[in-house]
Amino acid sequence: MKISGYLPFANLIEKNMPFYIATIGNPKFQPPVHRPLGIEDYQLLYTEEGGGSCFINGRTFELCPGDIVYLPPNTAHEYFCGGDMWETIYITFNGSGVRGFFDFEPSVWRLPPDFDFKSEYAELDKMKKNPHCFKDTSAALYLLLLKLREYTSPIPALSGKSLHLMTLALHCMSESRSVSLGEISDRLGISEEHFCRIFKEYTGFRPFEYMNLMKMQKARELLKNTKLPIGEISDRLGYDSHSYFSMIFKRYIGITPTEYRHGG
Repeated sequence: MKISGYLPFANLIEKNMPFYIATIGNPKFQPPVHRPLGIEDYQLLYTEEGGGSCFINGRTFELCPGDIVYLPPNTAHEYFCGGDMWETIYITFNGSGVRGFFDFEPSVWRLPPDFDFKSEYAELDKMKKNPHCFKDTSAALYLLLLKLREYTSPIPALSGKSLHLMTLALHCMSESRSVSLGEISDRLGISEEHFCRIFKEYTGFRPFEYMNLMKMQKARELLKNTKLPIGEISDRLGYDSHSYFSMIFKRYIGITPTEYRHGG
């Protein structure tokens, strides 16, 4: 079997993000891959249709639709089509935030039927093609990995208590996009300084930056899928000033809300 080359593409700006995508794709007919030394990045390989076989650590896994393979860096592996066709989705990724958060033994697991991995891929693929979206891409990749952790047995990066606090903090942020740092830390019963430290350790982002990334993700959805005035979108996301919202949007996305709505 021919050894498959691997050509990651991520610029220096992307590599400075806590999470970044090196390669991403959706081959309709997955070619055979043989990598006796693995690759330098983490990898997810999802079976969309058909079936394939994957050989890892002396074991062969038969892959069906809904199965996903996780490979850490430098893991020897090979995979190939197991029938007439095999459509896959692959994402290779890395970043300072990955280690300890999504860094464990190679594994294969089945995602539930309601987990729309292809839609998650399509959004990441679109962001990866836009050089202005590197921060948004990092946040979206983090959120996908966070969802996938529910189906794995990762090595937690924090103590049980800290993980519990971060779960509560993320829940607070998702409930209200205008919640303040002080309100969250008070609800958790810890100081703002302690909260900021463990939040950065857990997510790779400062709380304020993470909340802005969540807001920008929601803003993009509202701009594309509704006809709400930009001022109303700003209000819904908890920004007191519409001009400040536009400034933050341009800082993260690279263009103004108006340009984004009109396909800029």
